[in-house]
Amino acid sequence: MFRSELHVHSNHSDGRDNVKRIVLRALELGLNALSITDHDTLNGSLEAAEFVRDEHLDIEIIPGVEITTSDGHLLAYGVSRDIDRGMSLKESVWEVKKQNGLTAIPHPFQIDRHGVRRLELFRYVDAIEVFNAKFLTGFCNFLSWKISKKFNKPMIAGSDAHRIETVGYGMTLIFYNDVLKGIAKGKTKVCCKRIPLRYMFRA
Repeated sequence: MFRSELHVHSNHSDGRDNVKRIVLRALELGLNALSITDHDTLNGSLEAAEFVRDEHLDIEIIPGVEITTSDGHLLAYGVSRDIDRGMSLKESVWEVKKQNGLTAIPHPFQIDRHGVRRLELFRYVDAIEVFNAKFLTGFCNFLSWKISKKFNKPMIAGSDAHRIETVGYGMTLIFYNDVLKGIAKGKTKVCCKRIPLRYMFRA
C-alpha cells in the first residue's frame, strides 16, 4: 500500500517552501509516495526525484504538474515534459496521454481556484480529486464525490499544500504495487482532514 500525497506546490511555482523541505516533511509523516504538482512546470518534481535518488531516500516521487487549461486546472502524473498552458482540457488530456500519463481534475467547481465546472469534461480524465483539504464548507468536495460516482471515476485526494505545515492533509491510500496503475484501476481510498483555518488562506 502507498500512503500518497498527490497535490503539493513548491517554490518552483506559488508554494512557499523548497523541494527538499517538502520531501523531508513527507518522510516525517510516513508517506511513501509524493507528487509535487507545481503550476505549469515539472521542475519541482524533477528536483524532488533527483534529491531522493541522490540521498537514497525511501519515498517514491511521482512526476506531476498542475496544468492551466482554458477549462480549468488539470493534474497530470507520470509525464516527462511540460504541457503547454492555455489549451482546452480535452487537448491537454490528449497531450498527457501521448506521454502515457494519467490525468485528474483537482478542486472541481471551485470558481476562485479555476476548478473545472462543465460536467461533460469529467468523462475525459482518469480520476477526480474528491477531497481537497482547502475548504470551508466541503460542498464542492461533496459535488466532486457525486460526479466521480456518476462517471465511475477513481477517487483521489490532495492537500493542495503551499507550505510544508499542510502537507499530508489530503492523503490517498493506494492498494496496488504501482501508484499510477493503482489510481487507474480505482484501488484507492481517500484518508484526509481539512487544513486548519489558521493555514487556510496561506496554505
